Amino acid sequence: MGYIGYDAASLIYKGQEFAKKVIPSCIRENALERILWHKQQGDQVVVVSASLSVYLESWCKSLDLDVICNQLEIDNGILTGCFIDGDCGYLEKVNRIKNKYDLTQYSIIYAYGDTPNDYEMLELAHRKYYKWQEIN
Repeated sequence: MGYIGYDAASLIYKGQEFAKKVIPSCIRENALERILWHKQQGDQVVVVSASLSVYLESWCKSLDLDVICNQLEIDNGILTGCFIDGDCGYLEKVNRIKNKYDLTQYSIIYAYGDTPNDYEMLELAHRKYYKWQEIN
């Protein structure tokens, strides 16, 4: 992992700027439409990603979305080069979802993924989509 010895406040600022200026132009139109559709339905929308919190949290907050992602460890304002609680990929996505949410409280769960990193998470859902195709 990179960012060893990097000033945390500086990276957080750069991440927030990235979230404002770059992410909106990178998000697939169909993904944003689906997020907004779920919000209009009154669904709780959670972005679960192995991406970094320094930019993803800011973008999710701008859309009033929950987020589960990689958190960089900071010691005295300096990045240690480690993740808090390890890498949020593969099975760890499932663990963090189950630790944060009681899935029995949801009558239907949708999940969307586009990399092998998402397979385990998709198995939690009633309606699962891989690369925008519904799968069983």
